[in-house]
Order: sequence, then C-alpha cells, then structure tokens
Amino acid sequence: MSLPIVKYESAYHARSLPFIGDAGSIDFSAKERGLPKSEIFITSDLTQAVAGQGFAVSAVRGKNCQKMVDEDCGVVVDSIVKARNSQKIVVSSISLLNHAIKDEGASKLSQLIKGPNGVGVEVLNLHGNDIGSVGCAAICEAMKSNEIVKELRLSENPIGRNGGYALAEMMEINGSLQRLDCGSCSLTTDNVIAIMSVMRKNELIEKLSIFNVRNFSRQEDLSKHTTRMLEFNNTLVELNFDRNGVGDDGAILFSWTLEHKNNTLRHLSLSGNKIGVVGAESLASLLIRHSNLISLNLANNRICDDGAKAFGSALASNKSLRSLNLKSNSLKDSGLVSIALGMQENSTLSELKLWGNEFGQDSCNEFLALVESRFDYFGVKIDFAPFMVENTYFVAEQQE
Repeated sequence: MSLPIVKYESAYHARSLPFIGDAGSIDFSAKERGLPKSEIFITSDLTQAVAGQGFAVSAVRGKNCQKMVDEDCGVVVDSIVKARNSQKIVVSSISLLNHAIKDEGASKLSQLIKGPNGVGVEVLNLHGNDIGSVGCAAICEAMKSNEIVKELRLSENPIGRNGGYALAEMMEINGSLQRLDCGSCSLTTDNVIAIMSVMRKNELIEKLSIFNVRNFSRQEDLSKHTTRMLEFNNTLVELNFDRNGVGDDGAILFSWTLEHKNNTLRHLSLSGNKIGVVGAESLASLLIRHSNLISLNLANNRICDDGAKAFGSALASNKSLRSLNLKSNSLKDSGLVSIALGMQENSTLSELKLWGNEFGQDSCNEFLALVESRFDYFGVKIDFAPFMVENTYFVAEQQE
C-alpha cells in the first residue's frame, strides 16, 4: 500500500507533501528496512509520487522549490507527525536551507524535537533563514529535553544576543548534541564567552562552528576565551573560527594551547582572519614540534612569503597533516616555491589549496614537476593547475 500524500493550499499554489524542501523537486532518500530500497519523489508540478511501504526516510530535502514561509512549517510538522504516528515513516534528517522561515515557523518546527525522542529527528538544518531570538529560544527549549538530535545548524540566521544566550543555556542541559553550527548569527562577544564557558565541561559536542561574530570590540578576547576552553575540553574534534578578527596574538594562543594543553582537536579553521607572518610562523612551528591536527585552514589571511617559508619547513617534517588551505594569502613566487620544496619531502598531505596567490615561473615549474610525480603517486588534490605553453608557465584554477 502506498503512503498517503498530504495536499494543502498555500498562498502560491497547491503543494503536495510529505515534504517541501530547500531548493525544484523534493526528495526523500529512503533507507532499506527489509524491503527493496524505496524513494519518494515529489516534483513542484505535483505530477509524480512514488511511495514504498515499511521504510524509514533518512533525509528530507529539496531542490529549486519556491521558498517556504512560516505557514508552510505547520503543514510540514503535521505531515511528519501523521507519518510518524502511522509507523510507516521515520524522518531522521530535516534540511531547510535558505528559505524564508522566521520565528513563528521555527517555533512550529521545534515541535518535532520536543520530548526525549521527538519524532525521531537526529539532524535539524535551518541554515540561511530569517530566524530570530524567539525562534531560536523555542528550538533551544525543545532541545533541553531531547535525547536524540545530534546536529543543529542555525548558521546565517539573525538569532542575536538573546538567541546566543539561549544556545549556551541549552548546551548546558542537552544530552545528545554532537555538532553545532551558529556562525554568522549576529552573536556578540558575551555570547561567545558564554558558549565557550559551557564548552569547557561539555563532553558531547565534537564539532563547533562559531564564525563571523558581530558587535565585538576586543577582538583577541575571542581567541583568549576559545583557547582557554580548549585547555579543559577533551571532546571537541573540529572547530570553525573563521572571520572572528583573530590576529597574530590569537594564532600564537592557539598554537601554544594545541601544543601544551589539548590533544583532541583534529580540524581547525581560521579562514578570513588577520593572521600575519608571526602568527603563521607560530602555527607552522606547532606542526613541526607537535601536532594532532589533520586539517588546517588559513585561507584569506595575510601570511605572505615569510609565513609560507615557515609552512614549507613544516611540510617537510610533519607526518599528521592531511589538508592545508593557504588560499589568498598574498603569497608570491618565492613563498610558493618554499611550499613546493616542502612538499617534495612530504608523503602524507592529501589536499593542498593555494589558489588566489601570485604564481611565478619558478613556482609553476616546481609544482608542475610535483603534479607529474609525487602528487600523482600519492593522490594529492590541489585547487590549481600549472601548465606550460611555448616554454612559458601558467597556472589555472582547478575546479573540484
């Protein structure tokens, strides 16, 4: 027997559910449950619906669909609850990226995660909507008693100062959350301090994204409180701290903390900050002396050639790093040559990003030789492509 499709009228046109997603047709990627794999496809013109019986829906997402508004969220909630009650569908992931959902819609969606198990949702992704402090507070209140949601993504929503405090309070109580993204959420310095204070004792969250914090005046305070958190936290594996005004002093703090106080962080992103030569040299020295880092993202800083030379030396000896991003760092030919020379001794790095710097003839020559030898042999992925035409070297961006 096919699953029912709930129809409703919106301000635009009739839509069919079980779901409306984020971008044309909507798809539910179904998991196998003792039956052939099943999928539900619901197109925006409402002409196709294929339903299977007795399977769990693992993801709810959409493509090229007109933007959802608050009233749509109520229909989504009703449909998922009905499907859950029928014991035919269990939705474990909801992704509603880049819609027009505000506080009212977020409050409605919070009903899906109320109680220890909610309706079974483990991932709630609301990136790029228009959710403010009230909607964030509703989600956080529901999360306090939830024991199943593992990932919450609220990035690019203006939750503001009150929303930031609601997040910190929720993190202190919740017993399931492992991945939190609250970047570009109009958070204040006080919010960061509150969140990092909670993170000192948090033993669950493995991935934290808290980038582009606004309305802060003492830039390095963010680095100070974050590195202080890392001294006590032994659970966090990945930290995204992009665009937070981190300068050389902040980079030195991160380097010292990761060398002497923390051995669990594996992925660190400091893209779009203000790290210069001194900070770059400190981070490079960390990679030489001692580091558990697997990936380091310093894109869009200003480490210049001297910083690149330090990383060249680090690459020649480091055996743990797998990914290094130095895009758009004001590197010129000599600095890029230093990176290439370091890569001649490295057999563990699998991803290197250098696009946005000023390649010259010498660096193109060195990297072309690497592309044709070690990079090919070790499977190193790069975002640039050196080549020669009539005895002149050029470099082009290499798309992923």
